[in-house]
Amino acid sequence: MIQWRHFDYSMNDNYSLESYSQSDIVTTTFNGIVLENELVKICLIPEFGARIISFVYKPTSKEQLYQNPVGVPYQIETGIFYHDWLMVYGGIFPTFPEPEHGKYWNVPWNENVLEESQEKITLSMYVKDELDNPDRPGNYNNGVTGITCYYDVSLEAGKPYFTVDVRLENDETADDIEYWTCLTFAPGSEIGNTDTPSESEMIVPIDNYQVGWNPNNWMNNLDKAAPGGNSNVREYEKLAHLSNWEDQGIAYAHPSLDQNFYRVINHTNEQGLFRMSNDQSKTPGLKFWTWGDSQGLAADPNDFEQEERPYIELWSGISNEFFQSVNVDANASISFTETYWPTVDIPTVTYMNDEIAFGSTQNQSKVDLNAYQPVGSDDSYEIEFRVLDNRDIEVYNAMESVSADFLLSTKISIDIETINLESASKLEANLTKNGTVVWTDVYEYVISSIDEPLVATFEPQLSVENNQLKLVFEGNRPREVHLFDTMGKQINQLSTQQKSATLDYSGAGIYIIHVIENNRRWTKKVAIRD
Repeated sequence: MIQWRHFDYSMNDNYSLESYSQSDIVTTTFNGIVLENELVKICLIPEFGARIISFVYKPTSKEQLYQNPVGVPYQIETGIFYHDWLMVYGGIFPTFPEPEHGKYWNVPWNENVLEESQEKITLSMYVKDELDNPDRPGNYNNGVTGITCYYDVSLEAGKPYFTVDVRLENDETADDIEYWTCLTFAPGSEIGNTDTPSESEMIVPIDNYQVGWNPNNWMNNLDKAAPGGNSNVREYEKLAHLSNWEDQGIAYAHPSLDQNFYRVINHTNEQGLFRMSNDQSKTPGLKFWTWGDSQGLAADPNDFEQEERPYIELWSGISNEFFQSVNVDANASISFTETYWPTVDIPTVTYMNDEIAFGSTQNQSKVDLNAYQPVGSDDSYEIEFRVLDNRDIEVYNAMESVSADFLLSTKISIDIETINLESASKLEANLTKNGTVVWTDVYEYVISSIDEPLVATFEPQLSVENNQLKLVFEGNRPREVHLFDTMGKQINQLSTQQKSATLDYSGAGIYIIHVIENNRRWTKKVAIRD
């Protein structure tokens, strides 16, 4: 049995709100269904929108999904939702055949056990679209489609994840529909207290996003405008961090989400939750939503007027945006599989499959590689950092075999400045499987531009004398001096404690001088003419 507290309400036969209280909080008991193995415990509520309300990862004893401690009816008769009201509970759940939360978020679904063995259990939750609410707002116009949505949840023995097979079957006439899966993220949170902290990040493999509705247009001023002239398309950078959400708002991946995964990570403990697709072309849409960072955390859930909640909501859709329908032919279907699995100790990801998550990041001269493989398999993975010269000959290699661990990732950290890069032209971070490269991240070693703020408190005098660059410092102390061309190739370097230093260069051109002194960095771009 699952109990949930919410402000009291009643509905009519069409699931519109008939009455509600702004003071009385009551408890509803649901017949929750638990699927459990050695690593995972999930709880399903078919009778309230086919909802996966809980996902506990046993190695960490942490909850991955948001659960609203007190539900409050809101946006009542404002024309925003199909039933002209909504109430947040949380979890993961399907929405169809209309946009936003669709028709069936608060409707009982049928249930059926499709498979039950020592190796696997599958519970199907399904509903046929036969509901017509005459009180719906006019922009919800897909009508009664007769399409059946199957939402089949499977858990296998020994796996730290579960899968959902989504199937939309149309056995009548062609119809326009929308389908979205709504995910309310709270990875690495305490059981029974699922607040998502400010230090949470939405790791989504996109370059740009489309700004949607947002109060006072705060989102339009957050990130740089993307090339192309559309001011509503922004570069995806600051929006990724919950701490930058000044208020609630909507954004969409632009033009679509092409890679097969996205993730929310809780950086207070580096625990994250992934959604991965077996065929991302079936669900190109991704919608962002939060209530705003401080708004969600500060709200009192026992106050009827404070509907904000502290979680991140990401949506996967068969269309690119809300109110963009997809036509399903008669006797046709749309199907895809979503996989949800938690990660620990891996701060970013650039590649993943159902066995491993791999991420590499570069911060100035430092490159970090992480791989997280919690699933035992017959395949052997390795992470590798390589430096190749301009003839593609390897001049440096660091490799580590990935060990399966439910709580720790395998790591390599490289300080590029400790490597002789005089002839290097390419830097690679690789993930290999049984000796074959399955993913590569490539870096150019580009030194900081003069346009960036100087991080040093000193500034040496610079001149060209007798075909040499001369630098004069304030005093005698240990320092490193490096000279690079504009492609990042190191031309010269020296270590000195003297007040002045001279460097040979390779003729007329543009060079970058890089000085490190007392853990401070000074960079300058210079043009040398004959």
